[in-house]
Amino acid sequence: MTTSTPVASSVNRAAVLILCGVTAGMLLLDIHKVTIAIPSIERALGAGPVWIQLVSAAYVVAFAVTLVPAGRLGDGGRRIQLVYVGLWLSLAASLLCAIAPTAPVLVLGRALLGVSAGLLMPQMMGLVQHLFAPAERGRAFGTYGVCVSLATALGPTVGGLLITTPLLGWRGVFVLNLPVVVGLLVAAHRLLPAVGPARADRTLRPDLDVLGLGLGSIALVLLLAPLIFTTGRPGDVELRWLALLPAVLLAVAFVRRSRRRVADGRAAVIDPDLLRIPSFRTGVLVSLTWFASGPGVNLGLLIHLQQAQGLSPFVAGLLMLPSSATSVVGAWVGGRVVQRWGRALSVTGMLLTLVSVLGTVAILLSGPSTLLVVTALPALQLLSGLGAGFVVSPNHSMTLQDVPREQGSAASSIGQLGQRVANSLGVATASMAYYAVVYGSGATLTTASADLHTKALARSTAVALGFLLIALVVVLLDLRRTRRDARSLPEVRGGTTSLEGSTSARVGGQT
Repeated sequence: MTTSTPVASSVNRAAVLILCGVTAGMLLLDIHKVTIAIPSIERALGAGPVWIQLVSAAYVVAFAVTLVPAGRLGDGGRRIQLVYVGLWLSLAASLLCAIAPTAPVLVLGRALLGVSAGLLMPQMMGLVQHLFAPAERGRAFGTYGVCVSLATALGPTVGGLLITTPLLGWRGVFVLNLPVVVGLLVAAHRLLPAVGPARADRTLRPDLDVLGLGLGSIALVLLLAPLIFTTGRPGDVELRWLALLPAVLLAVAFVRRSRRRVADGRAAVIDPDLLRIPSFRTGVLVSLTWFASGPGVNLGLLIHLQQAQGLSPFVAGLLMLPSSATSVVGAWVGGRVVQRWGRALSVTGMLLTLVSVLGTVAILLSGPSTLLVVTALPALQLLSGLGAGFVVSPNHSMTLQDVPREQGSAASSIGQLGQRVANSLGVATASMAYYAVVYGSGATLTTASADLHTKALARSTAVALGFLLIALVVVLLDLRRTRRDARSLPEVRGGTTSLEGSTSARVGGQT
């Protein structure tokens, strides 16, 4: 059993919140920043499309399958210890990636990085849940989102700059992790001992559903396998799509096992009771769709800017900087108005991002001059970043707002699991769409013509926009539901409801 404990008065909550935000930003940055190095990795290691896909997929898949058990262990009173383990593993894995002599070694390093991320992320979210009461979490997650955005803002640009240096090349994107992780380790050892962990009976063995985790993990791998092994080349195995059949069967078995364990009073990988909370359920659905869109858009855009427009990795990363800058503003504003706007804020953010992506692709498909690219794209990236800030940070708050504090890590693990599954699916589908065009023509990323890269960009972006549109439908339906629920609630003086536990309806219903 785990019980909630008071937060010690000696805890520097603001400093711990910043530590959590910067750590989370580093973990999310590792999903995206490798994209800018893909052409360089292909040239240096002779990696084909499958290995390139695995460099991206290994991280997010390992991230996803580690999240839930790490969240359970964190809720069981091991949160602080897992932070230290995750940071030290991240340091070792980053070093392995930086010195990797071959593509398989790089994939191994990326998988270990994913495990460290899975250990860390639920603890970051759980710490915020532990330190801040429900009424404070909107602003806390707003600050958290700002820190995440600041941590990711300079990543592509600095990574691109390091790639262009003869000494480091593509290894620079992983060397960048080393000083950051060392700094986080120092900060963690100074700040976290004062945090009172949830008390747990450490004589009891954690009730982890190992079989359920195995079923879900294998189902995810089988779902991604045919996407990863679709290269467009004549040698693609036609029967690869049959892997989807056992993936579905294992997913069904996973769901049934989770329900059965919860009915027996035991822990499951996904607790169906949490998914019965409307605000939490919608937040997970948003994560499953929105977070599949962004990686696909960025992958096609960063490769196209380098290979079709002839820009250096540094300049390509620099063009993405305005997006990161305005995402900070969006996260800060979103954290402060989420209680008033609710899901209307998500709709606004998604529409801004949709306009930005469509405008960017329209310009690149028109065969623009370099001058137009370097002037118009940053302006459109301002819209994209603002939209992302309106979606991501408020979604954290709305997803967890009605979750009991003692289930903070477990709930955040499920939300993060949705995000990582979405990242995996988004990267795999967009990569398949892009790489199949290039490699299917007999070329490589570095030898394909600009016209071929433009065609590949159109296809990968279309796939990514499909996920974005699904996310938009999800938030529109939830906005309609919460407004309908708000109108049906009895009113009392001051225009507030007399029903307890209606936080999610008020958040989504007020405008």
